[in-house]
Amino acid sequence: MQIILIICLVASVLLSFPLLFMLFKKRGFYNCFAAILAMSANVTLFLMMIGFVDGRKEMYVDIALSFAILGFVSSVIVAKFMSGEGGEKDDGN
Repeated sequence: MQIILIICLVASVLLSFPLLFMLFKKRGFYNCFAAILAMSANVTLFLMMIGFVDGRKEMYVDIALSFAILGFVSSVIVAKFMSGEGGEKDDGN
């Protein structure tokens, strides 16, 4: 079972390289934002797999859930900001 998880860890790391390329080489806010969200999901899965390989599932799952919640909240904040509704209200003057 641990061999399968180690293979999944290596595959996850290898699949993260195109995302890093997209993050640093592509221009535009939306490309970088999509890469950051995908990397957040990859790090969450990576932490959970490390917990299963290490044998301390409870600790790593808690850390991974905290990281996932942080990624979700930050994506909601950025989406609210980009929609134009996050700024100050204009009273018409």
